[in-house]
This record gives sequence, structure tokens and C-alpha cells, in this order.
Amino acid sequence: MTDTEIREAIDAGDIELAPIGETCIQPASYDLRLGDKAIVTKTQDIEELRERLKDNQGAAEINVSKEGSISVPAGAFALVVTRERIRLSAQYAGHLGLRSYFARKGLLLLAGLQVDPGFEGHLVLGLANLSPRTVHLSYEDKIATLELHRLNQAASDVYAGVYAGQQTTPTIPQADADYLRTIETLSVSDLTNALLRLSDNVATLSRDVRVIWIPVGIAIFAAVVLRLIF
Repeated sequence: MTDTEIREAIDAGDIELAPIGETCIQPASYDLRLGDKAIVTKTQDIEELRERLKDNQGAAEINVSKEGSISVPAGAFALVVTRERIRLSAQYAGHLGLRSYFARKGLLLLAGLQVDPGFEGHLVLGLANLSPRTVHLSYEDKIATLELHRLNQAASDVYAGVYAGQQTTPTIPQADADYLRTIETLSVSDLTNALLRLSDNVATLSRDVRVIWIPVGIAIFAAVVLRLIF
């Protein structure tokens, strides 16, 4: 659909994008903005990770509207909700894509790419940072594009998936939050750093062993030789 068709469908009540951003309507898509809630599954410190696992803690939900932004470290995974609440009638479907600005920064969109006819609510998007640097996202940043398609005829069965009716408010579904708690872990870069620290500690221990035990070994050997002689 073109920008004119999108506006006409909104005016007719066939599509709802609220609160709508006039600058978000593009020639053939709509730019979805970063919404109120997010979860970033990342622990930057191995001691912090140990404490979180011991206490069975997961990643805390972030109030993005209050904090103003979120940071997605290298190797991290994040769940975010869209600012817009979306409603599609039975004759419309959507297709999601990450905005190229963030794709060039190394982000990857992992959410389902289709918005089915009859869907209503805020979308939950999965983002993975594949770059070696932290990516910062500000509240209401335009993060994804939504292509809208008018079907030749209305779908006979509208969306009735697991999230039907659950996303009327901009929150992370509890099932998703619980699952992320079970996979809270170190990123690849943090794991590499932890292994390097372990290697350094082993090397230091080896040096200490040589410093302590070589003289001890020499002394024991000398004592045995003297005992045999005398």
C-alpha cells in the first residue's frame, strides 16, 4: 500500500496505528517506533551473573519511556514493544523489517515477519546485536518498517494465536519474560574475556608453583644425596 492508501485505510477504520506519527508514514510503509517496555538479556560481569543465577533472577524489564533509552551490548538479545498499538481488519496483513539504519549498526530483527489479518495490539520485537559495539536505542526511535497489504478478499480466519488479546497494553508477555530468565547468560565476547582471565590465572599459578616447588625439590634431592653419602 502507498502512503495515500494507508491514510485512507486509517480514516476508514480498517487499520489502526495509535498513537500515529505523521512523520512515520513513508511512501510505501509505516515506521514503527520503540515503545514503553524492553528486556535486554545480558550480564556484563561474571560475578553479577553468578549472583543472578544463584537468586534465580532474570533480566529486569526496563521502563523505556522513563529511562529515555536502552543499550543493547555486543552479543546481547533484546525484546522490545512497539509504541504503536496496531489493529488490522480481516482484509489487511503486514510485513515487518528492520530499518536499514539499525541493520547497518549490526542489529538483526528476529521477530515473526508477518502481521496476520485480525491482529490487534502492540508488537513484541526480538533484536540481536551482532556487532562488536553496544547499540543505543532512544524512546520512540523509528526501529522497524511495517509494509501494509490489502488482500484480494477478507481472510475467513483472522489471527487467533497465542498472543491474541494479550498485547492490548505495551508490555512484554509473561511467558516470554519467564523464558528469557532461563537463558540469561554471558555473551560470546564476555565468555572470551572470562576464558582469557582464566588462562592468565592458570599461567600465574604455574609460575608460582615453579617458584615455590623447584627450590623445595632441589632441597629434597640434596638431602637424599647427603643421606646416601654419609
